[in-house]
Amino acid sequence: MSIERIAVLGAGNAGHAMAADLALAGLQVNLYELPEFERNLDPVRERGGIEITGVVRQGFARLNRVTSDIAEAAEDVEHILVATQALAHERLAKLCAPYVHEGQAIILLPGSGGALVFGKAVRGRGVITAETVTLPYACRVVEPAHVHVHAGPGVREVVGVFPACQTDRVIEPLRALYPMLVPAANVLEVALYNPNVLLHPIGTLFNIGRIEYTKGEFWMYKEGFTPSVWKIVEALDREKMALLQALGLKTMPYKEHYQWRYEKPWLDFAAASSKGPFNANTRYITEDVPIGMVLWASLGDLLGVATPTARAIIHICSVIQNTDYWAQGRTVEKLGLANMSISELLRYLETGIKRVGKIGGGMV
Repeated sequence: MSIERIAVLGAGNAGHAMAADLALAGLQVNLYELPEFERNLDPVRERGGIEITGVVRQGFARLNRVTSDIAEAAEDVEHILVATQALAHERLAKLCAPYVHEGQAIILLPGSGGALVFGKAVRGRGVITAETVTLPYACRVVEPAHVHVHAGPGVREVVGVFPACQTDRVIEPLRALYPMLVPAANVLEVALYNPNVLLHPIGTLFNIGRIEYTKGEFWMYKEGFTPSVWKIVEALDREKMALLQALGLKTMPYKEHYQWRYEKPWLDFAAASSKGPFNANTRYITEDVPIGMVLWASLGDLLGVATPTARAIIHICSVIQNTDYWAQGRTVEKLGLANMSISELLRYLETGIKRVGKIGGGMV
């Protein structure tokens, strides 16, 4: 089945790039933004579309609909692509649930376990959810209704589908848009390979003095990952791989996984990266700790895998931000995975069925 009509949720940098690129690919694109951020849509409405430049399809992309009405955005589309911060996933899932229908797919780019958030919200509606490891575009809105993409889709982008038994049904049509998609075993494999969880909190936390002293005159990837900082990254990476091993999934160290995905060394990426973060109030902490690292540590509790490095970083970041990231974060309880055995968890990820057993002559 080819994809002809999509909705893009989120009109920030990523949403601008995704909507414009796919509209120029010939798709009918609806662009949605939450009502309180509707100002992001005003320039697009005024121009009737988005100008896109850089290393993707270039030109002026006319959009089908530009709206803050979720019902209007989701109507008559085959796929819904979510290009928002992960902190918005729970809210968007609840907003979408009444308006989605059987046969649709919701793809989060990226997800950090968000496919399970949406899967829980749309249960029983015949909707498949999926997520990627990272966003396919490195981009910025450089002026109203004009986005510039300085790095496009990589050599490989890993995608997980929930339930995993529907992987081919989701990925094959998407490959017409993103040929680099590679299937994962399930959505938790994708969440565990999210590089932001490994790099962002550690790179920020262990350089926070310099970041605050210089007021952001700092290039994290070029100067922040010293040998001692890499030891912390590698300790967290070992915890990640222990979680993958407990789930019976392939384990690959971060730098090796990066090389596999992009077919170039990590140092090339570090040399080309941009300045920042500029202060402690950065998504590198406020998003990647509660959404990513809390999920890893919570999953460790479920699987019986120790995650002392993750726990230490969660605690110190909570102190810095005066926030309880454990209470706020994405846990197995919030994803509906609590109290599952490993076999029950793997069956749920594969089929979407939590438990199978007879109750009153029926099955649940």
